[in-house]
Amino acid sequence: MNAYTLRNKFNLQKYNTEITREDFENFFSKTKERITFTFNGWDGKSYNGESRKAFIYRTNIKGYEDLRFIKVGKGLHCIDEESNVIEKATGEFHKEVYWMVDVARA
Repeated sequence: MNAYTLRNKFNLQKYNTEITREDFENFFSKTKERITFTFNGWDGKSYNGESRKAFIYRTNIKGYEDLRFIKVGKGLHCIDEESNVIEKATGEFHKEVYWMVDVARA
């Protein structure tokens, strides 16, 4: 399933860009798995594939269990499993992530 359609499962707030902290805690759980990823420029910094590390989150919503997510700041991002972006400084390939929704502060 398309991760972006997962947004339709939530009661979106703030111009349809944010879910409540309660929804986030009910539907997503942090795993011990980590990933090295890149925003690939859309963060205004990583134009050369610069990478970051984060813990993987999983959802318990039926049909979306196989998708992997990360949370950076208030943003919840989905991992694009089909992407392989090269980090020019190291020559390593990393997965790209894309923004899905913001998570409201507690």
